[in-house]
Amino acid sequence: MKIVRWIIAPLCCLLSLVCCGNGNDGGSDTGRQPALDLKIYSWNGTYATFEAQTLNATHVRALCLASGAAAPTAAEVYEQGTRYTGTRFTVEGLEPMTSYVLYAVACDDAGACGSVQQVSFTTEYADPQPYAWESARTGILSYTDLVLCYGGSTHRTPFAWTAERFAPMVSYTDPEGKEHWLFDSFLCIEFQMGSYSINLGQHLDSGKREQWEELLDYWFGNSATGVGALEAAVAAAAERLGTPSEKRKVVMVMPDPIIYEYYSDMNSPTIYWGEVNGREMDFSKAADRITAYKWYINEVRRHFDEAGYKYIELAGFYIVSEDLATPGDGWNPELKRWEEVIPSVAEYLHALNESLAWIPYNRAAGYTRWEEMGIDYAYMQPNIFWGKDLETKTWSRFFSDVKANDLAMELEFDDAVLEKTSGCEAYRTRLREYMSGARSNGIYGTKPLAYYQGQDTFYNLATSSAAGDRAIFDELCQFVLNNPLRKQ
Repeated sequence: MKIVRWIIAPLCCLLSLVCCGNGNDGGSDTGRQPALDLKIYSWNGTYATFEAQTLNATHVRALCLASGAAAPTAAEVYEQGTRYTGTRFTVEGLEPMTSYVLYAVACDDAGACGSVQQVSFTTEYADPQPYAWESARTGILSYTDLVLCYGGSTHRTPFAWTAERFAPMVSYTDPEGKEHWLFDSFLCIEFQMGSYSINLGQHLDSGKREQWEELLDYWFGNSATGVGALEAAVAAAAERLGTPSEKRKVVMVMPDPIIYEYYSDMNSPTIYWGEVNGREMDFSKAADRITAYKWYINEVRRHFDEAGYKYIELAGFYIVSEDLATPGDGWNPELKRWEEVIPSVAEYLHALNESLAWIPYNRAAGYTRWEEMGIDYAYMQPNIFWGKDLETKTWSRFFSDVKANDLAMELEFDDAVLEKTSGCEAYRTRLREYMSGARSNGIYGTKPLAYYQGQDTFYNLATSSAAGDRAIFDELCQFVLNNPLRKQ
């Protein structure tokens, strides 16, 4: 809900007090004509509330019409409008995402009224309406071990997520031949769609609604791939292990609503993305960026509701930008303006019992303020696995930062740990440092963990015949399997 307090909304046309007749003064003294100062106070999907300061008047009559309708005269507002008293009144029964004009006149009990005042506004989405499966929750869902699954863009190989690719992350068979459930949560993530960016800072043209829809189609358009394939993989494991005690959780990436068509060119268009409910989005406006977020969130929720999955469920959404720069903190906050949108999106999600997750890079802008943004799960990246800048990116500094800011942790690895990679032992050593550091610094068992595994490293380890690959794979799976947090 938008609320105007000390900032006057730019969409409001605020007119000063006037004292002039309109042909419906009933013979009143023209020196004491009713006058009105009208402004909008708040608006949402189905209503708008207005503040009315009057002079020489006992009430206000107001008529709300869709934009484009012929403007009424003062007499028509008086005759057709609704009577309101007091300094604040609410017009209800409006349609979400629709532009309106409120026409109002101040009146006295003798029948005199002043000149017409008007305010233009556009309603938002209606207040979030949880599905029955969301309403059944007592709050946001918890999960302990979140594995990142990159997919959507045509540059990725392999391209599709199939049940076969998901299977090694769904369950694990230990060296004794016993099978166990493994990861309890899966992050469906992407940062570009072909030659378009859906993550601010990719040096590509900004993704439009078309690219956002392609991402949705990638994950939901074919029941044999994407989210449907995860359901199939869990279902197959359930035939062997029995139904898991809880559904596997799915967290969906949210594309960035990038303000400018080319993210760093402040002269490039802000009206480029497309429409929601027939209205063109202007991403220079926070309200329109929030609207795009809500449209995407509701599309994901609709897909889950229609699919009626038995073994998986939507647990929340993920902020794809790895920094949340705000004025005075971070690189070029004027290109991002996260403080204008993320708290509102978090509020929207929480009303649906959905969570909001974020994985900043090491000391990214916003890592000390994530809770203020309304984020529920924040995992900081150590960025140590690749062996760069280790003189500053130390484990002691990382764990100090994590503890000071109540952050969770991301484990990082990719195909560099595979036997076929030259120098793999150095990378395996660093991966082991992630696990031992989480244990010795009190993160393991007290905070949820996220797992970056490159494009397909977990599958590659699981299917490798190399002894070294199998050894590090078993260590990693045992780390996930025995996480004390999942037993609480």
